[in-house]
Amino acid sequence: MEIHYHNRHRLPPELEAGARYHADIASLFGASDVLSIHCASTPDTRGLINRETIAPLPHGAILVNTARGDIVDDEALIEALASGRLGAAGLDVYNNEPNLHPGYLNLSNAFLLPHLGSATLETRNAMGFRALENLEAFFAGNTPRDLVAP
Repeated sequence: MEIHYHNRHRLPPELEAGARYHADIASLFGASDVLSIHCASTPDTRGLINRETIAPLPHGAILVNTARGDIVDDEALIEALASGRLGAAGLDVYNNEPNLHPGYLNLSNAFLLPHLGSATLETRNAMGFRALENLEAFFAGNTPRDLVAP
């Protein structure tokens, strides 16, 4: 599989590991038979997947969202799936969780998971140890690695 990516900043060649960088999402989406979304929910990314950004995807492309639900415009995605414009979507996150848009329930090409993308033993252990490291830093009078508020 050829890997393509978009990021705010291009990775150094040793981290790209042969992946092809796209400076803009239209270029990336146009080259993506499978588009896997991994970005934070910010004012710039909310609604990122919409009618306009779905348009450059190749006909029958597959969309996977394990990032945040509000990155996807549900109406646009449901329309693209129902029309066959997109071949399938795998969703682990949703707008208004836990209230899933009912339009997904009638689609045989929408694969829905209950927000468990991080539910591996390794990931959960890493999350727990990181929380402990933050507590240790705080109680030692140091700045924790992951601040929720300054």
